[in-house]
Amino acid sequence: FPGLKVVMPSTPADAKGLLKSAIRDDDPVIFIEQERMYGNKGEVPDDSDFTIPLGVADVKREGNDVTIVARSLMVPVALKAADALQEQGVSCEVIDPRTIRPLDIDTIIESVKKTNRLVVAEESHPFCSVNAEISAEITERAFDYLDAPVKRVSGADVPMPYAKNLEQMAIPDVQKIIAAVREVAYLD
Repeated sequence: FPGLKVVMPSTPADAKGLLKSAIRDDDPVIFIEQERMYGNKGEVPDDSDFTIPLGVADVKREGNDVTIVARSLMVPVALKAADALQEQGVSCEVIDPRTIRPLDIDTIIESVKKTNRLVVAEESHPFCSVNAEISAEITERAFDYLDAPVKRVSGADVPMPYAKNLEQMAIPDVQKIIAAVREVAYLD
């Protein structure tokens, strides 16, 4: 919906800064928290006036070979995958959009221009997802810079299973992101 803003933090500091910005914003803002992140720990600025502007992505890790865009719970997973890939000689840039709407597509485009490859990772289903929107935007606005098709890593296109072992199969993990990066980098 035009005018509606959507926020999805991935760290405690981002949660504080984005929540304060959301409260102060004149437009309606939906603040989406990933329940499975409630136990995550991290530094939070003491500044009582600390805010993060809505619509500004954060480059969580610099890289040169492949861009990984991840949001919410997938950001720490993408960072672990980037660490493992670094040991294999693949340098990954990890971007956290932090807000879905407005989406800072310009930061993602600049990264794709540098790396020429894009993997987008999220827990959501693949159909009509944020990953699909980012893929479409990059295809429309940065196609000439791509050396490989955009690769989406999403949750399985099934209702979430109750059994723990099936749930783990349905949610993206480090290995699925590594496989996607290796595919777009033509390493397999």
